[in-house]
Amino acid sequence: MINRAKNLIEKAWAHKGLRHYGANTTWLFAEKAVRMAIGFVVGIYVARQLGPAKYGLLNYAIAFVAIFSIIASLGLDQIVVRELVKHPEKRNKLLGSTFVMKLAGFFLMLIGIWITLYFSSNDYSTNLIILVIAAGYLFQIFQTIDFYFQAQVLSKYVAISQIIAWSLVSCGRAFCAWQGYPLIYFAALEAINMCLMSLGYLFFYTLKVSHPFHWRLDSDIVRYLLKDSWPLILSGGASMIYMRVDQVMIKSILGDTEVGYYSFAVRLVEIWYFLPMIICSSLFPSIIRAKEISKEHYHHRLQMLFTLMFWLAVVVALGSTFAGMYIITRFCGEYINSIPILIIYSWRLVFCFVGVAMSSYFIAENMQKYLLLFLVFAMIINIIQNYVLIKNIGVTGAAWSTLIASFIMSYCMPLFTKRTREIWIILAKATVPVYLIKEVRNNV
Repeated sequence: MINRAKNLIEKAWAHKGLRHYGANTTWLFAEKAVRMAIGFVVGIYVARQLGPAKYGLLNYAIAFVAIFSIIASLGLDQIVVRELVKHPEKRNKLLGSTFVMKLAGFFLMLIGIWITLYFSSNDYSTNLIILVIAAGYLFQIFQTIDFYFQAQVLSKYVAISQIIAWSLVSCGRAFCAWQGYPLIYFAALEAINMCLMSLGYLFFYTLKVSHPFHWRLDSDIVRYLLKDSWPLILSGGASMIYMRVDQVMIKSILGDTEVGYYSFAVRLVEIWYFLPMIICSSLFPSIIRAKEISKEHYHHRLQMLFTLMFWLAVVVALGSTFAGMYIITRFCGEYINSIPILIIYSWRLVFCFVGVAMSSYFIAENMQKYLLLFLVFAMIINIIQNYVLIKNIGVTGAAWSTLIASFIMSYCMPLFTKRTREIWIILAKATVPVYLIKEVRNNV
């Protein structure tokens, strides 16, 4: 067994491509590990100092802005990465066009938030917290640089920027919690975090690549990107609504304290969301290249990705359940009502992991319209279930609603269209242990 493991490591190290993508993934894991470690300690301290009611109000504001954030991103993320991989010679035009589009998207997001708040029943202080958090998204326009680093498999610069920003902001959060500062300070730190990350991206891009002044706006590229990304704008909006609408509806039906219980459980689970995002963003360029080599090579890589996602998610869901229960009972007794929510919500990780992989498949196949269809259907199901279940069984109803909607989107919806049954077969094979064992044996 030891010799097999040694041979596998030596074989992987000798493979230039694996070394390249492995180094990139290692940097991303390092960044998320630091964020997890700091976020775990600081997050628990902040939650305890604020209490369920204030903590719930802060997370309501974050969730409220997150629902509108897709307008600022315009669904460009993986589309731009794909185009940078295919056409590196168009770097300046792609980045310049994306930058201008994201700036326009930010102002559209602000308009949408402003109009919604005008008709909402929130008080002045709640609306101010929301607007301060929203202002931070102005700096997300420099996420354009992150797309370039992803395409070039150079995510270490993104990781370094995020580690520095997160560390400084976490110190600020801990200090504000210790001093008992109002929630507006925590909202400002959310915006400062985005600002510091963007400054890091800009610094490394200028130092290692070129200057943003070389970027150029190209109207043809804008039209092309919008043509491909509009389904992702809508699907991203649907995704964000079905992921965050539960916290907004809990506040309106049950109040801030129940949002606090729910948000604390969700935060303990969401710290694991980085795993599928890192793996898929790091491997996405290699999947695109495999598609250009041969269909067999492409399908093999897809099968490996989905198999990895499913079984990793099962392990993480189990770990999240038991670790979260221990954390709440040992350190956060005031959030004891979060445990039932945690147990249910942890198993959403399985559908989250395979859902991220499925999103990469749809983009690689230029089938964004199907992703939109699935997410809109899941959003509608989630909203209806939330309304019924929250009123009838309380805050745990929101967790059940999200879990059921996630299952339907990942495992049921692909069966209803001819073009998506192929990915359902890949996903079905990924759930069978024999395929995992087969892959391991073939690579030893």
